[in-house]
Amino acid sequence: MALAGAAQITVVNRGRERGEAVARLIADNSAARSCYREWKGPFAIPEETDIVIHATSVGLYPDVDGLPDIDLTTLRPTMIVADGIHNPPRTRLIRAAESAGCRTADGLGMLVNQAVIGIKCWTGVDVDPSVMRRALIDLEL
Repeated sequence: MALAGAAQITVVNRGRERGEAVARLIADNSAARSCYREWKGPFAIPEETDIVIHATSVGLYPDVDGLPDIDLTTLRPTMIVADGIHNPPRTRLIRAAESAGCRTADGLGMLVNQAVIGIKCWTGVDVDPSVMRRALIDLEL
């Protein structure tokens, strides 16, 4: 997000050492301001947040009923919520964000785009991400 032009990034993590390390990495290698906040109890998303990115394994198969410890009442329709979980793509977090009026991005998009880049890198072939996404959806994982 920093390389895409985000001005401020807040890293929320249970572990201070790892969270602060990521925040420093962002600050040292981009123009974005960054800070660390401890994830203790249900995390209340600050109202001024534009994008929420969930990057833990909570909700990944077989724990399909898992939900990150986020105060869902703090989701706002002005937010974009992205979940890195690709199986299942429609996680409880994605469904909750949609119910709150948020725009969403599921982890299937991330998986497909990583594959597109990998195939191009290894074979030189450009592939159609929409075909790959459709094939994964058709698997009904």
